[in-house]
Amino acid sequence: MTAARGAGEPGPPPLPPGDLDRRPLPLHVSPAGTELFRIHRAGREALFFGPPPGKPARGRWDAPGGEFRVCYLGEASFVAFAVTLLREPGRSLVESIDVADRAIARVRVERDLRLVALHGPGLARLGATAAVCTGPYDVSRRWALALHEHPDRPDGIRYRARHDDDGFAVALFDRARDAVAEVGSRGLMAPEGADELARWLDRYGIGLA
Repeated sequence: MTAARGAGEPGPPPLPPGDLDRRPLPLHVSPAGTELFRIHRAGREALFFGPPPGKPARGRWDAPGGEFRVCYLGEASFVAFAVTLLREPGRSLVESIDVADRAIARVRVERDLRLVALHGPGLARLGATAAVCTGPYDVSRRWALALHEHPDRPDGIRYRARHDDDGFAVALFDRARDAVAEVGSRGLMAPEGADELARWLDRYGIGLA
């Protein structure tokens, strides 16, 4: 027998409301020329929209039934680092082999991106809570599908990164594939990136094994 939840205690993340398609979406516009970041496996395409055909959903905002594909990006390089290499809470080291196997791409926004602001006042306007962005994937994927199918046809979702909520991440729907372009990529262990890697490690108080 489980104890009753007290007044004011948080419940499970809410599902998309039935009238979501009639609510105006709170939109954040990332203007053309904005720079985004993505960490990817070295030697592979930087702008990957997944999951691959025939593969099950893996990411938070992936379509539950393969209705669309998603590319995940960070608005700052530290966000891309955190969501890629700090997925295990409490770790004090990252393996050098994991870092050496990856590259960071700079991605330019080619036209204004209209992103659902799933943060701040946008949560209340949508009938959501921040738990949608941090809770079970089955809930967030239902939100992704509902937002993708909204008549406003947004380009993606902007949300606070779960592994460092000082920064924002972007889940870009594949219908906006032509709105972004890779403008450069380098290995995380490349000499010209040593200072930035040191800043990331210092920011999170972790070492390189």
